[in-house]
Amino acid sequence: MAARTFALSLGVATAALTVLLAPPASATEDEFLDGLRDRYTFLSDDQLLSEGRRVCSATRGGVLAPDAVVMVRDDLGVSTDAALKIVTSALLDLC
Repeated sequence: MAARTFALSLGVATAALTVLLAPPASATEDEFLDGLRDRYTFLSDDQLLSEGRRVCSATRGGVLAPDAVVMVRDDLGVSTDAALKIVTSALLDLC
């Protein structure tokens, strides 16, 4: 259990650093979806966009990335790894 928590924390920290150190990107819905729609075919574009916008809104409101990952995991019923990828993509390509 501790190893799993550490791995999640490490993954979230890595994603956060990636977002913080990345050059400013042109945020577009197509770029956001292109990175996710092939991987998560069981989710519709509308579901992904809605959740991505929710991530943007939450993080602008002060929600930290690890909490956003949990939010996405619970909202969409996906794995923590999938939620992390969706949050990272939202922060890089949508927000």
